[in-house]
Amino acid sequence: MCVKIFILPRLWTIFTAVLITMAIFNHFSCISAASSPNNTDMRNIWFDDIKGPISFSQSEWEQIVRFAASSIQLGKGLKSSLPAAIRHDKQPRIVFISVSDGKSHCRVVIGSGMGVVNSLKQAVSKVNALPGKAYRTQWIKIDIVQEVFSMEDIDLNKPVRLERSLYGMAFNRPSGIVFIPEELVAHSLINKAQYIRRDKIVEYIKKQPTNIKEYKNHFNSDHSKTYRFSTKSFFIDGKDVVNLYRGHRFFEKVTRDELLAAAIKAGQYLTRSVDPAGKFVYIYRAKTDKVAKKYNIIRHAGIVYSMLQLYEVTGDIALLKAAKRAIKYLLEAVYPCPTENGPAACVVEEGYAKLGGNALSAVALAKYMEITKDYQYMSILLELGRWIQSIQGENGAFAVHKQSYPGGEVVDFVSVYYPGEALLAVIRIHALDPEGPWLDIAEAAAHYLIKVRDGNLKDNELPHDHWLLYALNELYRQRPDPLYLNQALRIARAILESQNCNPIYTDWRGSFYIPPRSTSTATRIEGLCSAYLLAQDFGYPEATKTILEGIWLGIRFQLQTQFRPESVLYLNDPQRCLGGFHRSLTNFDIRIDYLQHNISSLLGLYRILTNKEKNL
Repeated sequence: MCVKIFILPRLWTIFTAVLITMAIFNHFSCISAASSPNNTDMRNIWFDDIKGPISFSQSEWEQIVRFAASSIQLGKGLKSSLPAAIRHDKQPRIVFISVSDGKSHCRVVIGSGMGVVNSLKQAVSKVNALPGKAYRTQWIKIDIVQEVFSMEDIDLNKPVRLERSLYGMAFNRPSGIVFIPEELVAHSLINKAQYIRRDKIVEYIKKQPTNIKEYKNHFNSDHSKTYRFSTKSFFIDGKDVVNLYRGHRFFEKVTRDELLAAAIKAGQYLTRSVDPAGKFVYIYRAKTDKVAKKYNIIRHAGIVYSMLQLYEVTGDIALLKAAKRAIKYLLEAVYPCPTENGPAACVVEEGYAKLGGNALSAVALAKYMEITKDYQYMSILLELGRWIQSIQGENGAFAVHKQSYPGGEVVDFVSVYYPGEALLAVIRIHALDPEGPWLDIAEAAAHYLIKVRDGNLKDNELPHDHWLLYALNELYRQRPDPLYLNQALRIARAILESQNCNPIYTDWRGSFYIPPRSTSTATRIEGLCSAYLLAQDFGYPEATKTILEGIWLGIRFQLQTQFRPESVLYLNDPQRCLGGFHRSLTNFDIRIDYLQHNISSLLGLYRILTNKEKNL
C-alpha cells in the first residue's frame, strides 16, 4: 500500500536534514585511498566509480575475512600479508564491516579505497575507533560491493525497482547516504511494496548519535539520483567463515546432529518465551522488538506438542518444565461440554469452541502421558475425545468445526485441517485407552475424508494436509486398509509436485508458494516424513527415495529462516531472537506455530536418519 506523506516546507527542510545524517551513524568519516588515505573524504570514491565485481577464489575470500577479523579483534591495522591476487587489485572498492557484541544492534562502518586492501584498511580503522571501551566484538560481517546499477532521478514518493533483501541502496555522492540490504529489511526502510519509508528512516536516525547541523541542504526535492548495489557477504564468529546470501547461510550438507541442534535452539527460544503462568509470547515482532497482543489457544496446544516431541529426544528438563506450565495454562481453557455419551469437555477461547482446539489439546496431553507416564490428565483427555465423538455424523464427517460457548450455535466455518487433527487425536487416545471406540471413530472419519471430501479431486487438487498424513500413517498400522496407504502416497505426490525445485532465486529452492514462507514448507515436510515411513515400511522404494529428496530440499530451505548470529545482527535484541523461526526470508515475525512445525519436521528427518543408522 502506498502511504503518501505531506510535509510542510519548514518540516520538510528539517526532515531532509535528518535524512542526510544517517550517513554519519553507519558510515561516518569514511576515507578514500584514492589520493591521501589519511585525510581524503571517502565520497571521492562513490558508487558510480565502481567498475565491476571482484573475482576471487573461495580460499582468497576467506583469507580476506580472517585477516580483517583478526585486525579488528586485536585492535590493530591490517598487518598480515595477503595473496598476490588480492594485493594487486587497484580498482575503486567499497566495503562495509558490521560488528556486534552479540547483545545489541550491530555497528556498521564503510571503507573505500583503490583496491580491496585499502578499502578494508579504512573500514578496520573505523571499527577500531568506535567508542565504547567495554564493547567486545563477537560477530563480524563483511560486505564487499560487487555490481552497481545507477537509478537516475527517482521519485522518492513512488516504488523503487529494488529487491531490498538482495540489493543495497545508495543516494547521490554529496549525501553520503547508503544502506546495505540487511538495514533496508530489518528496519523496513523500504517496504515489501518497494516504497521508501521516510518515517522509518527518521525513526532509524533518531536512535543514532548524529550531528544534524553539519548536513542541511541535501534532498530539497522529492527526486534523487540513487544506486542499487550487490555485495559479496561473509560472516565470522571467530571460527568458521560463512558465505551469506540474503543475510543467511546456505545449508547444502546437513548432518543428523545439526538437525537436532537446530531443533534444540528452537526449543530454547520457546523455553524463554513461556511466562510463569504458562502463556507464550505468541508473536514477537523482531524488527520492532514488540510483542503482539493477540493469542491463539489452538496454536498454544500445538506448540506444547512439539516441545514434548523435542523433550522425548533430548530429555531437557528446562523444556519439560516450560511445557508443564504451558499445559496448565491450556487446561484453564477447558470447559465442560456434556454429551449423550457422558461427561465431555471442549477448549474455549473468546466464547467459541473449535474442533481443532480439542484435537490438538488431546494430541498434546496424550504425548505428555506417553513420554512421562504421568496419567493425571487421563480423564480430561477422554472428555476431550468424547466431545469429538459427539460431533461426528453417521457419514463419518465432523459436523462442527466451530460453535459458540455455552450457547452451542454452530458457526458456518470449515477448516481443511481440523478433521485431520481430530483423526490423529482419536488415534492417540486409542493408544492410551485401547478398549474405547476411538479406532472406529478414526476409520469412519478417514473414509469420509478420502471418499467424500477428497474423492473427486485430482492429485494436484488435494489439500496438503499434514495432519491427515500423520493420522493415515498411524491408522494404517492399526487397521491396514489399502485406502489409507494409497491416499497418503497421493497427498505426498501432490506436495512434491508443488515444491519449488527450479525457483527464481537460489534460496527459494525446496520451498512452497511464491514468495515462499517458512511454515508452509515446514508443515508439508513434517507430513512427508509420515508418508516416507509408510512408503519405506510397506514396500514402495521409489516413492521412499523421491519423498526423502523432497524432505531434504524443504529442510534446507527451512533452516534459512531460523535466526542465527549472522541474521540477528541488525535487530535490536539479537539474543531474544536466536533459535526462532521467522515467517519468511524477509518477514522477521516469530510466531509460536512457526517453531512448532519447524521443530516437528526437523525431528521427523532426524528420526529417519537415526533409523537408517541403526539399520546399517
